[in-house]
Amino acid sequence: MPALRLATTVGTIVLAGAAMAGVALPGPALASVNAPAAAHKGILPPKNPSTSLAADPSFLSRPACSGGQDGRRCNSIVLKAITRARRVLEKMGGMSFSLAAYQKLGPDEQLFVTVNLERIERGLPPAVVLTHSLDNVAQIGANADDDPPLGQVPSRLPGGGHPSGIGGNWAGGWDNALGADYGWMYYDGPGADNGDCTKTNKSGCWGHRDNILGTCATPRSCGGGRAELAMGAGHVTKGQAYGDSETELLVGVCGPTPTDRVMSWARAKSLLHIG
Repeated sequence: MPALRLATTVGTIVLAGAAMAGVALPGPALASVNAPAAAHKGILPPKNPSTSLAADPSFLSRPACSGGQDGRRCNSIVLKAITRARRVLEKMGGMSFSLAAYQKLGPDEQLFVTVNLERIERGLPPAVVLTHSLDNVAQIGANADDDPPLGQVPSRLPGGGHPSGIGGNWAGGWDNALGADYGWMYYDGPGADNGDCTKTNKSGCWGHRDNILGTCATPRSCGGGRAELAMGAGHVTKGQAYGDSETELLVGVCGPTPTDRVMSWARAKSLLHIG
């Protein structure tokens, strides 16, 4: 049984003008050729889908996706499920990128790309960079089948910027980056695998989705200065309890863009032919 867990710093993840309190949760051939959605399509925080949607096709039960596989066949199946979920829940089209180029990326880079595809196709600004220092923190969580330890995010980032809002997502047993993205974005509400979204405690419902689509820093929260989003990611194919273990670390940065980059969004867009 897959599991999802999340963490946020209290009161610092800005969601369309609202602050999200800290919570802790236990726990597919070619990509769509649809053009990226225009600004502000889909459902944005603080609003969320009305229901969790089980994946169809059910990629978790497919041999092509078993054991944390990240091949073209598996990702083609997951992309079909994401396309259906977007259409049913948000009246959006599927993701648009070169799957052949995506397959050549490492797992951390794939997580970076999926977050930004979810953001830009809803009219949100992307995370500008994936960094070594944030990857290191995210990897600690992936190694432990747990959230990234937010307290270990450096108070001063390479390049001189400092963190504002911070959010972390973990997924276990969702096979790969696109599979984890499905869990976080489309199967995160009541009746799903989000352990802090229950009949008696709904505080964490859609929390992973809110992290991915949230605003971690604004010019206002940065004292009128520069504000942008950076990322770290972690991955373990054979985790301690669930097999595949994936983490995302989303950090609002006040000040200069971190300089210890693994990949920039500009580079990812060029490689994956993203408009």
